Amino acid sequence: MLYENQFGFRPKRSTVDAISKIIADLSTSNENRLTSLAVFLDLSKAFDTIDHSILLYKLEFYGVRGVALEWFRNYLTDRNQFVSYGDFNSSHHDVACGVPQGSVLGPLLFIIYTNDLPNSITHSKSILFADDTTIYLSSNNLHTLKTNIEDDMNSLIDWFRANKLSLNVQKTNFMVFRPTNIVNEDIPMLQIDGQTIHKVNFAKFLGIVVDDELGWGNHIDLVAKKVASGAYAINAAKRYLSVENLKALYHSLVHSHLTYGNLVWGSSFKYRQNKLISLQKKCIRNICKAPYNQETTPLFKHLDIPKLNDIFTLQLCKLMYSYTSDLLPPSLKTLFIMNTAVHSHNTRHRHYPHVTTRKTSAISRTFIHQAPKLWLELPSNLRQKPTLKAFNYHMKKYLISFY
Repeated sequence: MLYENQFGFRPKRSTVDAISKIIADLSTSNENRLTSLAVFLDLSKAFDTIDHSILLYKLEFYGVRGVALEWFRNYLTDRNQFVSYGDFNSSHHDVACGVPQGSVLGPLLFIIYTNDLPNSITHSKSILFADDTTIYLSSNNLHTLKTNIEDDMNSLIDWFRANKLSLNVQKTNFMVFRPTNIVNEDIPMLQIDGQTIHKVNFAKFLGIVVDDELGWGNHIDLVAKKVASGAYAINAAKRYLSVENLKALYHSLVHSHLTYGNLVWGSSFKYRQNKLISLQKKCIRNICKAPYNQETTPLFKHLDIPKLNDIFTLQLCKLMYSYTSDLLPPSLKTLFIMNTAVHSHNTRHRHYPHVTTRKTSAISRTFIHQAPKLWLELPSNLRQKPTLKAFNYHMKKYLISFY
């Protein structure tokens, strides 16, 4: 019932799934020598402006009726709010709209409310994560691309008005993704509802900085700043904390940043990742209280911590385990195909994911190509682990065993 590309507040779906979907589509369009245009929408206080009568109408449309619908009506109405500071309380005001944030039902009610948003657009694809909405479209004709995107954006404006939501045009921007060796022809500014949407070279999407070349330099700079801050904290604490406590500090302040979204940005050129590799080594030396020039490979093995390039390998293999175990959201399952769908030959790899021949080196570095390729190289006993958690544990041990 819920929109396939709504990744927010749904089980077994994450921000990285949403990011992976859009990056896979953009990379594939680049490979096919199509120009893509993505619009990153910013809604103003979306959770606070939901109209209760419209929400109840939509609940009824989706099958919530009778006593259940009256329960929701009672849940949403006759609420009031006030501000309390110290010994002072403000006057009470009725809450006429919005869903209770911090509640179990609030996020679910919101994604039901916006579930029909994609129906309002004709040409573009859309990715939703709660109130983060992105639409994108690919074409070999810039004029067609601009016309169709503007048509969809104006339809979205009508949908927002009908549903009493507000688009913040000033914070909404768009990006153009071009294949390599394509003439860099400027695209005119988008005009939406009489207002101009600004073109940018990079934008933050669900915590990942996406740039128009999909090179990930801007995001790696952001990660490097966060990791440097964590490295400073570990260095300052190393004389007071045990190795185990320093290791916990590393996982909290450093490893989490190196891991998040690594599935997409881990494919960047090594020279861009060198600063992160250097910072990670510095952290490992400080955890072990080793000299600044100590060889780090034995330290990584001793601490049972994977190196940055192996974090990428681990993320790729976890993706393929999820794919072969039917754990991925439906929209991500289409990123790969099995060999049986390509040929009927009775080969020993016929039940494995197919490694597609690629047209460009750019897409050959991405998770779309690297994940099935790596999966074929794994020992069969690793691929056959009963759960994702067990696979993750043994896969990490396998990678570290080579140190």
